[in-house]
Amino acid sequence: MKNVKILLVLITLLISSQTSYSQFLKRLGQRTEDAAKEAVIRKTAQKVNRETEKTMDTILDGKKGGKKKKNKSSNRGGSQNDEMNEHNETSEQETDSNTFGVYSNFTFLPGNKLLFYDDFVADALGDFPANWETGGSGEVVTTSDSESKWLSISRRAGYMPTMENTLPENYTIEFDLANNGYGSGKPNSKLFFAFLTKKAYSMGAGGSLADIEILLSNNGFKVSNVENFGGEVEVKIGSRIDREMTDYLNNTVHISIAVNKKRLRMWVNEEKMVDSPNLIQANIGKYFIIEAMDVLPENGHFVGISNFKIAESTEDLRSLLLKNGKFSTTGIYFDTAAATVKKESYGILLDIANMLRDNSDITVQIVGHTDNQGAEDYNQILSENRAKAVKQILVEEFGINEDKLQFMGKGEVEAVDDNTTEKGRANNRRVEFIKL
Repeated sequence: MKNVKILLVLITLLISSQTSYSQFLKRLGQRTEDAAKEAVIRKTAQKVNRETEKTMDTILDGKKGGKKKKNKSSNRGGSQNDEMNEHNETSEQETDSNTFGVYSNFTFLPGNKLLFYDDFVADALGDFPANWETGGSGEVVTTSDSESKWLSISRRAGYMPTMENTLPENYTIEFDLANNGYGSGKPNSKLFFAFLTKKAYSMGAGGSLADIEILLSNNGFKVSNVENFGGEVEVKIGSRIDREMTDYLNNTVHISIAVNKKRLRMWVNEEKMVDSPNLIQANIGKYFIIEAMDVLPENGHFVGISNFKIAESTEDLRSLLLKNGKFSTTGIYFDTAAATVKKESYGILLDIANMLRDNSDITVQIVGHTDNQGAEDYNQILSENRAKAVKQILVEEFGINEDKLQFMGKGEVEAVDDNTTEKGRANNRRVEFIKL
């Protein structure tokens, strides 16, 4: 008789969960495109199953069941020198599409004034991209495991984004870096992220400079060293990093670099690899190149960059909100044609959350904007879903009071830049915060 009662309770719980789930899907289907709907269906189904399993454990074991969920906002205010000390939290967090997992201490803040952007969408496959320069060769390609286009860099050559002006005193650089064809018996390749004093396509012709060396070897993806040299350098710096990561070999990583006057920091995915407070001296850093060495296609090597962005760091978000009553950012990234926030957005969202905590008396409206690619109705829905996703993350991940946040979408109708260029479209894909 006792087992029958337990079975009846379980059936009631399952019916209740599935009924609520069906109602949720009905509402969701009215607002989202098919691809986004399928993703949410999958994630919600996982959550329903987890909750049902928790309940079954509770009844059969006679316990309250399950681990107490960690407070995800407990470690949000850590120092920038304490990057990624708690990787073990990942296994205890939900698999929700907007859960940031190991990015919980990622503090990189992208610049707020976009200077350069290229995703190579407008370039023909097989051509060298129109917005880049080199003394060697390269071509735009696609790969079987990515929807992006890539600038394939090879042999011994430097690659420089074409810009009207030299780089400012404070700026950030971000890009995706793919590598493949490395392993046992294959020759090594090197990459240099180099900061020059004058325009050149190789480090040897760039005057005084600073660089970060990346080694692609049989053993892994290795951040080797950071150094500066040349006649304008007052204090010579040469530091060995020797940080080797096997999981990043034959894989894609996200590179984030911040230059703040003399200080240079670099992250690979969520982990800070370089923090050199006096590396950028004199006129170093006016130009940036990626230089390849021994990237050999005939040996199966592939190295590619995509989604390349340079932005100037100007006023902080707090002062912009209080002075102008609003600010916008292109530093919150979403999956293509979707409302899923990418993990590399964590740093800017943390900064926004801290600002909202410090000004808890204000209410903010979150406004999503898109470029003009796609139908206008589609872009309207997409912008609204993205604004809603940002609100949910601020509430669920950072503990911001939901009553202090509103959201809306404006689609493509309030463009701030030219939608005929990659940089213009990137500027229009933004999230705006308005004080009410």
